[in-house]
Amino acid sequence: MASFNLQSFIISVVIVGVTLVIGIYIADQIGDQLKDDSAAQNAAEEVVTALSTGTSWISILVVVGFATIILTMLTSGLGSAAAEAGTPYY
Repeated sequence: MASFNLQSFIISVVIVGVTLVIGIYIADQIGDQLKDDSAAQNAAEEVVTALSTGTSWISILVVVGFATIILTMLTSGLGSAAAEAGTPYY
């Protein structure tokens, strides 16, 4: 059974979070430099809004990831305990 690497999960979550923050910052700066009420500025503001609502998904991914880690640890621990116990004789 494949084991779950906690360190790679945490690094992935941090990379996604930092990428979202940088994307939001860049889109906001681009929107500030464009003409007011232009189509390009409106598009940049929509990108900022869309990216900022995507950050709420990170917390859901973290909870699901940690639940997966806990379930993996439990099933591997219980599986090895059952293997060590052997076949019961009555």
